[in-house]
Amino acid sequence: MSAKPIPVIKVSGTHREVGQQIGEKMKPRLQRIIPRLRAHLPPGVEWKDMLLKGRLCLAHSRAVYPQFVEELEGIAEAAELPFEEAFLAICEELWEPAAWHADFSTLAKGCTDFAARGQATINGATLVAHTNDLPSEAEEDLVILRVQAGDEPEFLGVAVAGLGFSAGFNAAGISMTGNAVSCSDIRPGVPRMLIARAILAARRLGEAMDACLLPLRASNYNNVIADPSGEIYSMEGSATDCEPIYIDGDIMAHTNHYLSWPMRRFEAHRNYIGGSIIRYNRAMRLMAENYGRLSPELFQKLLADHTNYPTSICKHAGTTVTVFSIIINLNELRAWIGRGRPCETTYTEHTL
Repeated sequence: MSAKPIPVIKVSGTHREVGQQIGEKMKPRLQRIIPRLRAHLPPGVEWKDMLLKGRLCLAHSRAVYPQFVEELEGIAEAAELPFEEAFLAICEELWEPAAWHADFSTLAKGCTDFAARGQATINGATLVAHTNDLPSEAEEDLVILRVQAGDEPEFLGVAVAGLGFSAGFNAAGISMTGNAVSCSDIRPGVPRMLIARAILAARRLGEAMDACLLPLRASNYNNVIADPSGEIYSMEGSATDCEPIYIDGDIMAHTNHYLSWPMRRFEAHRNYIGGSIIRYNRAMRLMAENYGRLSPELFQKLLADHTNYPTSICKHAGTTVTVFSIIINLNELRAWIGRGRPCETTYTEHTL
């Protein structure tokens, strides 16, 4: 399936209209999502427990991001899904042990981020590259959405069945990629997937950073945010704290463990981060060895790296595999996106 391009769907209108268009076009895929989620509940947790916590997250989300909740309502309406269940599908953190104060381990999902600017790139452009690791069945439900919602900047994002965005960039030149981190302080609040959606609506980097620092969040990713001027931050977040890491030496990488000392105390599964450490150091080495020559074409090769195979940057086995990868040139508002493993894919070009 890797050589087959991810389908592109263009939607526009109010947030509810945008959601309705997504729901209508993604209906068969969306109707596969809920049964899949029901089959993978955390041990000892029932669906009614998930719905209860989901309602708490929904209340916080309506207070902070009513427009994005409307978008989700539109998706549920058009896809003929119960709204509470559709909303629960974007509460990704509720499937993690820390949300239930459980003392069992899960392996991090994966994802590797690269970022480079200035003297590190072949023409001084700001480049961001990202592998997205998810359960293998997610690959068939991938979609690229080109969205014009209300008066927000148009954006292009990759989603699973149209629910939640994993990576993308907007017409204001703001990019959003990042990694899952196993934060120990998950609580009722705005789901991290809605924070990612808010980043894609940002008109400037400060608005994207404000989204990462939202006080009422349920948890957080490590969100990598950037703009065309070369301002790049790795926002290492949890539910209750966040450490902005600024790019150093014109290159940056991040994987699935906390790098900053203030955030290491939130590492929920510190004995299970070996693969993440290897991918981080490998990504930094690859960029250092190619300093001054980094380009979208070269990043396509770096994302296919197989050091520590099969749990490498290009991930082939485990609970997750690389289901897509993306390289973004923010100065040109251009991206290259490939389905499946980077070593097997054919990248397609997309512009805003």
